[in-house]
Amino acid sequence: MQVAQKLARQAPRALRARGLHSTRATLAKILCSDPIDPVCIEIFEKQGHQVDSITGLGEDELCGIIGDYDGLVVRSATKVTPKVMDAATNLKVIGRAGVGIDNIDTPHATRRGIMVMNTPGGNTVSTAQLAVSLICSAARSIPAADMSMKAGKWERKAFSGVELKGKTLAIVGCGRIGMVVAKWAGAMGMRLVGYDPALPQEVADEYGIELASLEAIWPQADFITLHTPLTPDTKDLVNAETLAQCKDGVRIVNCARGGIIDEHALLDGLNSGKVAAAALDVYSSEPPPAELADLIAHPNLISTPHLGASTSEAQINVARDVALQMCDTLMGRDYVGVVNVKFMAMAQKAVMRPFMKLGEQIGEIVSQCAGGNLSSLELRTWGGMDIDITKPAARELLKACVLRGALRHIASSEPTLIAAPFLAGEMGIDSSVAGDIVRPEGPYRNLISVDITTSNGQKMTVTGSVFGEDPHIVQINDHNSFPAFVPEDTLLMFKNEDKPGAVLGALDVLRQYNINVAKLRLSRQDNDVALCLMTLDSAVPAQAVEQLDTLGTLSDVRTANFA
Repeated sequence: MQVAQKLARQAPRALRARGLHSTRATLAKILCSDPIDPVCIEIFEKQGHQVDSITGLGEDELCGIIGDYDGLVVRSATKVTPKVMDAATNLKVIGRAGVGIDNIDTPHATRRGIMVMNTPGGNTVSTAQLAVSLICSAARSIPAADMSMKAGKWERKAFSGVELKGKTLAIVGCGRIGMVVAKWAGAMGMRLVGYDPALPQEVADEYGIELASLEAIWPQADFITLHTPLTPDTKDLVNAETLAQCKDGVRIVNCARGGIIDEHALLDGLNSGKVAAAALDVYSSEPPPAELADLIAHPNLISTPHLGASTSEAQINVARDVALQMCDTLMGRDYVGVVNVKFMAMAQKAVMRPFMKLGEQIGEIVSQCAGGNLSSLELRTWGGMDIDITKPAARELLKACVLRGALRHIASSEPTLIAAPFLAGEMGIDSSVAGDIVRPEGPYRNLISVDITTSNGQKMTVTGSVFGEDPHIVQINDHNSFPAFVPEDTLLMFKNEDKPGAVLGALDVLRQYNINVAKLRLSRQDNDVALCLMTLDSAVPAQAVEQLDTLGTLSDVRTANFA
């Protein structure tokens, strides 16, 4: 069925069902490309957004219409590829009604300045419930016993199981779902060992989890339950090598993501008896291909078709959550659930705007005045005014602002705040945030300092401060005796011999090109070289820069134009 026909059939019916008028003003256009509970559409429409529910689209069909939409809601069926995002000229946010985002090319979304969000809390209970159910089923061979009964057999001795009380459960990944599993498994008397680098010790203690390294966990576990995302680090986390470290007769459950277990190694473990039982709700490819038929058919494997979130409650929860989160994000109110940008909430604070502007202007200076291609960039902050700019989110935001300003003059197009860090990495710029800052002399309440290194080994440091609501530059390299200045129009910067008449030649060159000097500042150090900083009313042509370079009394002539 053509997209236009689908839209014509689905959208009016949805509007009539809700008694909404098509003349209502809308704030954003949302596309739901996978089936989702009606509460999602109801929330969007109540907040003034237009929603089209068009499911079953192929990649080309989706590319043909996605350019009209500000938001896209998906579950697991729609594949949001780079091709789709390149066609999404207005797309601001992709909302995944669920946890896993492996059907979304998140790096490409970041490159395009598109936020990606998920709803990690909506299906927590349902997925944890399935995991514990599969742990119990693996302990007592419940599915196999049921099949035996349905075949008319009575085989009590064939299905002797084990108690969970006193057994060691290894929880790999102690996030929301893992912690619910821990709570319920602990209530059944299981000993809990866990691996999660992000889990604080006090939280682990509260849940009765003994934290350990992966190497220490494998030999202890009677049962293993996996609750990690699929990343390069967790791909084939359970493999032949790790299984060899496990107890004979270990039982393994995976309700997280397919690909965390090497399925061929798991089949070998089941065949050898090393693995007494396994239960899988997820697979490396879904539905499982023919090559996994032997694994699926194994009598000691329990398999379910990705049912973790398949409860009526979870479907309602994730549909509601993704709509509410996307409404907040599209209106700039909040950014709960955004996985590829951690600083957007901080970026919306009015008190951060002068610092953000300063960060961009410092970036413009270092990219235009460094004397080479940027290789590394390090940001340091100190103090604040009505907000602490040393907080991690503030520092990450300011780093993005610096990179945006830097890329503005070297990238092929104007970078977004979201895309700037990603694009900088692709261009070979190693950017980082450091803690301490060497505070220059002066009555400063806040400081942002950026150290850069170029590909040819040049180094430069620029430090700025916000006075009131105005960004000022207060130090360049070792020079801080010049009056603080607002970066504006065109900056001409050079070193000159600290003697009478050294700057006159530069002024004469500018006069020849009819360039007016709005402000002039000099910084003298304890040597024979001074730094001159001029704010000009117009840009300096390349020919003028060449003339300045040949005067003989000047060095390191640089210009910066501010957006």
